[in-house]
Amino acid sequence: MNYCRTPRTDHKSAVSLRRFHSFCRCTISLILIFAIMFLPAESLFSTSPAAGNQGFPISMSNLLSMQASASVPWRYEYYLRGDEAFQAHSRRIIETGITAPGQGEVYYAGPYDDVQGIINMLGPGDTLYLRGGVYNRKIRLYGGVQGREDAYITIAAMPGEEVIFDGSGLSGHDQDQDGPSMFWLYGCGYVQLTGFEVRNAHGRDASAILLEPGTHHVVVSDLTIQNITTPSPKSEDHCCNAILLMGRGRATISNVLLYRNYIHDCKTGWSEAISVAANVSSVNIVANQLNNTGNIAICFAGGYGNAPSSVDHPAHGLVFGNIVTNCHCGYDTGFAIYADGTQDVDFISNTVRDCDGGIEVGAEESGTTHSILVANNLLVNCAEAAVGLGTPGGSGHVRNVTVYGNRYRNVGWLSGGASILRFGASGVNSYDNYYIDNDEDIDLPYFDTYENPALH
Repeated sequence: MNYCRTPRTDHKSAVSLRRFHSFCRCTISLILIFAIMFLPAESLFSTSPAAGNQGFPISMSNLLSMQASASVPWRYEYYLRGDEAFQAHSRRIIETGITAPGQGEVYYAGPYDDVQGIINMLGPGDTLYLRGGVYNRKIRLYGGVQGREDAYITIAAMPGEEVIFDGSGLSGHDQDQDGPSMFWLYGCGYVQLTGFEVRNAHGRDASAILLEPGTHHVVVSDLTIQNITTPSPKSEDHCCNAILLMGRGRATISNVLLYRNYIHDCKTGWSEAISVAANVSSVNIVANQLNNTGNIAICFAGGYGNAPSSVDHPAHGLVFGNIVTNCHCGYDTGFAIYADGTQDVDFISNTVRDCDGGIEVGAEESGTTHSILVANNLLVNCAEAAVGLGTPGGSGHVRNVTVYGNRYRNVGWLSGGASILRFGASGVNSYDNYYIDNDEDIDLPYFDTYENPALH
């Protein structure tokens, strides 16, 4: 699967805003003072979300470090994606830090029990607790595994016990895949996976977690995923993923929360650690840590012919509070976080350190990437640039992108010192992005969403 090929980013410099930062801060402060004095309070503190972002707000006010507060559009809030009930469910998980089981039957299974058989009989509200040990097997959740809006099916590690799914020696599930998908979700709904480790899935198109068409209302939380590898990462037809949402065809994957997972030490080839592709809607990627995952760490990609053209693009996503470190491709330049042929996705409050590039908004294939927000991110030691806009040589178009409040330090040494690279993107609104002058700011936590899962 080459739908997320890394763009070739030309080495062009961009104008830095740091010379104007002090002036802008003073000017904005005066404007705010006069606004507070003379404008109605409701015009400054409106809680009405923008069109298309209806739902439960994630307040920024208590997340910001003191050092970042000057560049933050403090009167804005950002919204979880999905239907109203799923937003409420996701919000409870994020605020409490607990993926709570349902109130149905409780089952237990160990490494040598018929885990698949138990999963096949789970009903709304049921919970399967996995006992400690190593499980050398693949798990399938088909359309018959269905919870309810108020009664999720939960598959969880037994509290206090180490549960590992190990893919060593396992093969793929069809003739086109020689690597295993350790958890394959195809058409199931209202399901939660939480608390265990998945490791050692090796082969082309291998994955730890795979969601396919029709899968809906899924929570993947507190997993550790490591050593997901493809045999020849430099070959363009060699791909694998830690977590893949593959929206082939007309049946949409929707209402997904990926929360507080730790993904590390993978070789994903020309694919990505977390990949959201084609016909997928309403995905929230919140407070995950990704380290040394190879190519791109987080990607929303469309336009590669995996679904009918009218739906061949992910839409309505939130990428919030993730930490990406040591993301290096080795055979091309891959930005750590990438929007490619997607629509209406917010990239908010993420930290990218020691990577080939920070955050890129591009369009490699036909179609349009639009309505993208890149805000309040911390981007440090990014070789190509902090932010890239547009894809040189790409056949698609990028428009309606807002880039604001991002902090960066030591970026762009491969592109003549560029902080923001722009290649033909239209309708770009970029403001209040600034260079960090003090090294101490880099070492301070920007958003503490990983250690403290409450978002406000």
